[in-house]
Amino acid sequence: MRSSRRRLSILFPTLFFFVVAPFYCGRAGGEQQDPFDREAVDAFLSYLRIDTSNPPGNESAGARFLQSLFQRNGLNATLVGSDPQRQSLYLRMASGTNEKALLLLHHIDVVPAGPDWTKPAFAAQQSGGYIWGRGALDIKSLGIAEAFAMIDLKRRNVPLRRDVIYLAVADEEMGGAHGCRELMEKHPELFQNVGYVLNEGGYNETIVDYVTFWGIEVQQKLPLWIELKAKGSGGHAASPPDDGGALAKLVRALAAVENIATPYRLTEAVEKYFHEAGQGRPDERGEVLRSIAAPLDVPKIERVLSPAYRSLLRDTIAITKITGGTSVNAVPTSAIADLDIRLLPDAAPDAMIAQVRAAAGKNAEVNVLLSTQPVAASPADTDLFRAMSATMRKREPRSRVGAIVGAGTTDSRFFRARGIVAYGIAPFKVNYYDVGTVHAADERIRDRFFTEGVGLTRRIVSDFCTRPQ
Repeated sequence: MRSSRRRLSILFPTLFFFVVAPFYCGRAGGEQQDPFDREAVDAFLSYLRIDTSNPPGNESAGARFLQSLFQRNGLNATLVGSDPQRQSLYLRMASGTNEKALLLLHHIDVVPAGPDWTKPAFAAQQSGGYIWGRGALDIKSLGIAEAFAMIDLKRRNVPLRRDVIYLAVADEEMGGAHGCRELMEKHPELFQNVGYVLNEGGYNETIVDYVTFWGIEVQQKLPLWIELKAKGSGGHAASPPDDGGALAKLVRALAAVENIATPYRLTEAVEKYFHEAGQGRPDERGEVLRSIAAPLDVPKIERVLSPAYRSLLRDTIAITKITGGTSVNAVPTSAIADLDIRLLPDAAPDAMIAQVRAAAGKNAEVNVLLSTQPVAASPADTDLFRAMSATMRKREPRSRVGAIVGAGTTDSRFFRARGIVAYGIAPFKVNYYDVGTVHAADERIRDRFFTEGVGLTRRIVSDFCTRPQ
């Protein structure tokens, strides 16, 4: 997701299940390794080497790779989408029942890699116990884990209690207009009888390799992406216009926007999430989370809670891109800045848009690039949620499980808007010092955590979607 906040540990999806034989991937050396592990790692490395940076996308290359992977395993997947260069991939395994289908979702595109990488962003190197590459955490790892869950069902030829759908989509990082949204609007038949979606968006708190809290994302903040465009007289910089020109006007507009008040506010879903997350923490942060209530003790919150937690208590405004000018001695006639605003889940965007327009005033034109209306949270009292919770607690007996609110934005919002239960998960542990590489340089995942996650995904899909033998 494009948001810079996704660099924060609260955003990255690391819901995690551990599995038992025959799916178990042993932690200790010398234990029997799952036969799928090597295949999954090889597929993951190949997938990471496909540059699907968005913009421009080129997701069709990734979709064709996945299609070939499925074909080699006797599964026929279809490329879908109006743009030949930006297609998604769809596969449905039929059960012959009327039970609500499970859709396994991930996005093919990744954010562009900047110049600060110490290893090539699309080389998929294995080094130091890690797999390095853009998309390692966000979110090609999930795509491969879900793919091998489908392949496992096919190889075992087990009877299904519900249809299982695999969907790898384009354009998630830029809002989903050319991916998930287009497919749902133009091809509703693909989503017939879908009742559950497993997508990115969850997280866990991992200490070394032990999870203390598992978070299943049921609701997320709302994206509001805005472009500010300033115009002015150009010319030689030795004699600038009285108003400073387009860039000076843009700077004034940005300064005013940054001063928009975003007061702290506690929503019901975040209150429940914080209370649950604080139960397993003996420190002051745990005390603040467990006891949080309105009216908020703002000085204490700002002293104790990290920016990741605090982002769920207020709207946030981030300046993510500024362009303008071509030469040090020439005043440009236009300058543009992008804003990534994230609103609390129950906030309609109109009020913030009005505040941005008022702040920009005559200095800049305001263009809304992406806006989303509030949608209801997915319920946590479903069979799928209960099954996932039981599996997680079994894996880490002293851990806790809770429904969380995500600060990032995913394609889950399209399904929730249609009343379909969507959970944010990912079958991988991630330590805090690794999660910061999401949307940043040197994105990476521990190779052991990856193979464990592949096994976990297979287990949850099998348990929820196959008939008892």
